[in-house]
Amino acid sequence: MTDRIETLLGPLAMDGIGLEVAPYFNPAIDADKYNVRYTDYISSEEIMKKAAENPGAVGRKVPEIHFVWQPGKSLRECVNEKIEFDYALASHVIEHVPNTIGWLNHILETMRVGAKLALAVPDRRRTMDFYRRETTFGELVGNWINNPAIPTPTQVFDFLSQSFYDNRTAENGYRMLDVNNTPFEKIDRHYSDEQALDFAAFTVNQNHYLDVHCTVWTPEQFVETFNRVTGIGLMNVRLSE
Repeated sequence: MTDRIETLLGPLAMDGIGLEVAPYFNPAIDADKYNVRYTDYISSEEIMKKAAENPGAVGRKVPEIHFVWQPGKSLRECVNEKIEFDYALASHVIEHVPNTIGWLNHILETMRVGAKLALAVPDRRRTMDFYRRETTFGELVGNWINNPAIPTPTQVFDFLSQSFYDNRTAENGYRMLDVNNTPFEKIDRHYSDEQALDFAAFTVNQNHYLDVHCTVWTPEQFVETFNRVTGIGLMNVRLSE
């Protein structure tokens, strides 16, 4: 077990019944050791097909998905057991969700009072979101009201137009590009503004799901923003860093 996984699982009641959301081919919670259920947006068979095309999945164990979180349904509707989970975990999932507040509340609906939800959230300063600004309180609330089923054109365009090649050395894992001293106009971008616009328009016109980082965070901004979310009653939780 890695230090990152130990940090995530440390505060959780691992002797209870747990839920891991969207484990793909790399679950953080080992079903051979813990009483855990896995949910994802696609079935185990579909994950296996995707994993077969992904070099990063070589040697990985595709978990059995206990219930598929179907589009347009709440997670509670999709859980095929009468369970209130003692803990839940989502590792590097939240940034891909267009309606963050709604998604979190769906998970919380399946958990008992007092249960803990652990989230692994990327820090934009260490990812290809480096040049993007953090998601605002107003954007979260707006997306909760609009409840988009797929990433919005704004989310798609912002991600694609500012993402870049994050080259790393094999020796130490650090960026070869010193982004702290490299202006945006000189970075090696994934997409031009014109390409980003085409993709954003395509997702709207074809109602097409494109996997992007819908939200952008630093740890401090995440805590500050969600304290405001709970402060106006949109979530009934207490945050712990």
